[in-house]
Amino acid sequence: MRNAVFAMVAIGRGGPRSRFGALAMALGFALAGAPATVADDIEAEPSTPKSSDDTVVLVILNGGFRYEGTVRDEKIHGEGKLTFPDGRIYEGEFADGQIEGEGIYTYPDGRSYVGAFRNGMRNGYGILEFPNGEIYEGQWLDDKKNGQGILIWPDGEKYVGGFRDGKMDGKGTYTYSNGRVREEIWSGGELVRSGAVSTPR
Repeated sequence: MRNAVFAMVAIGRGGPRSRFGALAMALGFALAGAPATVADDIEAEPSTPKSSDDTVVLVILNGGFRYEGTVRDEKIHGEGKLTFPDGRIYEGEFADGQIEGEGIYTYPDGRSYVGAFRNGMRNGYGILEFPNGEIYEGQWLDDKKNGQGILIWPDGEKYVGGFRDGKMDGKGTYTYSNGRVREEIWSGGELVRSGAVSTPR
């Protein structure tokens, strides 16, 4: 596997070349899965980091990755913006080299997610919006809908209830576009029982 080459500008705590070389190596493994070498055009310029332990950097990988933000102890850490070769963009919090905390993730197909991340995946509370108007708002576990949530379709119909492994699961309430409401029980995305349809007063 050939080496990936970085062009990197380090802004903030101007340290020795070896410090940023190690950072580029770490980013090379994290982003490209390949060894990395540092381009010759590394420069240090004065700036004001967010804390005495942070360094603001701009890293461009020849595979199309781009990271702009803070690092700590030669790891992506703090706040930054990561652009992927396929057009995906994450902007938000990082910790110890991973997407971690609150952030915004946008996709080339028009989807966008705003919410919590853990270990680089959607975990916790978040909102996923689709370009056709579909929206999911609720709990996530390892990139899948899991827990309590609300799923709204473009025509206005809505499901409020439980999810498991990305599918409707457990008790929920389905609201039709005409306002009628029905209590339901789901299992693995399959409707197993439904109650009578009621019309709100």
